[in-house]
Amino acid sequence: MKRGSIASALALVLVASLFALPACYAADKAVTLKVANWFPITHQQSVLLEAWCKDLEKRTNGKVKANYYPGGTLVPAAQAYDAVTKGISDVGNHVLGYTVGRFPLSEVIDLPHGYPDGIVPTRLANAFYAKFKPKEFDDVKILWFHSQGPGLVHTKSKPINNLDDLKGLKMRTYGSNAKFMALLGGVPVAMPMTDVYDALSRGVADGLMCSYEALEGFRTGEQIKFTTENYGTAYTACFVVAMNKNKWNSLPPDVQKTIDEMSREYQGKYAAMWDGIERHGKEYMVKRGTKIISLSKEEEARWVERAQPVYDDYVKRMKDKGLPGVEALKFVRDYLKTYSKK
Repeated sequence: MKRGSIASALALVLVASLFALPACYAADKAVTLKVANWFPITHQQSVLLEAWCKDLEKRTNGKVKANYYPGGTLVPAAQAYDAVTKGISDVGNHVLGYTVGRFPLSEVIDLPHGYPDGIVPTRLANAFYAKFKPKEFDDVKILWFHSQGPGLVHTKSKPINNLDDLKGLKMRTYGSNAKFMALLGGVPVAMPMTDVYDALSRGVADGLMCSYEALEGFRTGEQIKFTTENYGTAYTACFVVAMNKNKWNSLPPDVQKTIDEMSREYQGKYAAMWDGIERHGKEYMVKRGTKIISLSKEEEARWVERAQPVYDDYVKRMKDKGLPGVEALKFVRDYLKTYSKK
C-alpha cells in the first residue's frame, strides 16, 4: 500500500472514532427520570417520594438521576396519571378518585368500608392489585399503591351528632364517595384537596370528608371546629405510584430489578407514613380545640345502613362492564374483617 493510501486510511479511522465518541459517552450517561407529585413540598407524602428519588440514585450507583417536581409544578393533581401515560412525567403519584370512571374495578377500595387506621388500606390496595391485576392499569408500569387513613366527617361550624345534622350541608367529597355523602343527606361538592381551604373560607363548602392528616397537611384544619368519628363508614383514598411504560421498557434489567425491590419496600414505608401522619393530624386538631364527636352504636348502624346502596351500585356497574365486582367486593370485605375497628 502506498504511503498516501495508508495516511488516508488512518484519517478515516480517526474520523470514525471521533463520531463514535458521543455514542459511547451517551451510553455511560445517567438515565433521567422526571418524578411528579402534587402534594405540597412539606407534606410527608412529598418528603417520602423525594426520599425514593434519592434512594434510587444511590442504589443504582448513579445510573439513574431522578428529578423531583413537587407541589404540582410539573402537572396538576387531576392530570397526574395521564401525564405518566403521555410521558410528560416518567413517574407520578395519582389519587384514583380524581379521575372517576378511569379505574372502575379499583373503585371498591375507596368505598366507606370502615377503615381502622392508616396501615390497613395501603396493604389492602397492594393485595387487591396482586389478586385481580385490573386491566385498567395496563397502560403503565405499577410501582406501588398506597392509601390514606380513615376518611371522616369534619365541619366548620355545625356539630354532626346524627344524620339529621348533615341535611343540606355542602360537604367536600371526591370520586365515588359523593354518592355516599348524598345518601347521608349532605350536598356533595367535588373538588381536589388543594382547593378545599379556599372553599371553606368562602363558604363554598361547610365541611368535608377526609382523614385527620389532610386537616394538618393542607391546613384545612384551621377552619374546622368539629369532627365526627364515623369509623363504621370511614372510607379511604387509594393512590398509585406509576411509571411510563416506554420509559420502564428502556431501562436496563439491573435498574428494573432495583426499582421492583424498592417498590416492595416502599409499600411498607408508605403504610407507616400514612399511619404516623394520621395520628399526628388528630393530635394537631385536638390541640386546636376541635370537638371530637363519637357516634353511638345505634347511630353508627344507621350510617352503615345508609351506605348499602353504594355497594349495590358498584356491583351493578361492574356487572354491566363485565368486571368481577362481586368477587372484588368480597375480597375487600374479607380482608377487612380481621382489622375491623371494635
